[in-house]
Amino acid sequence: LPHRYLLRLREDPDREVRIRVANRLDGADLILMMTDPDYYVRQKVAQRISGHMLPLMMRDADAEVRRAVAGRVDPEFLMAMTADPDARVRLEVVRRLPLAQLKWSQNDPDWRVRYEIAGRIETGALTTLLADSDPLVRERCRERIGAGVAVSGPGEG
Repeated sequence: LPHRYLLRLREDPDREVRIRVANRLDGADLILMMTDPDYYVRQKVAQRISGHMLPLMMRDADAEVRRAVAGRVDPEFLMAMTADPDARVRLEVVRRLPLAQLKWSQNDPDWRVRYEIAGRIETGALTTLLADSDPLVRERCRERIGAGVAVSGPGEG
């Protein structure tokens, strides 16, 4: 379809049509779809919209949409997402956080987040996680300390 017809279909009553439209549009043409009633449409928008617009979607009602945002949002906004109510979103966030900021999430309530941190944080900061309540987190810490491995994160190392 020509672009002008796609723009008209952004508010089509059929979700499948809106999903296809979201997959074809980009940039400013997606802004109106950021608040679509369907979570999957918003997830597609979060995967395609310009990076500078992503912070507007950080508080979306759906965790999968927020997870898509966490995977693409500029690193300066990641710390604001470390308190997300969904552990899968926080896990995506700590995978992208700079090493120096990981320490702020060491006490996350979800063991998967702490496990990821234990695999990435600087070895000198592992002492807190050595006493973690989860045996897998403690084991990962011991392995890293024993191997003397320093894992670098995005943009580091």
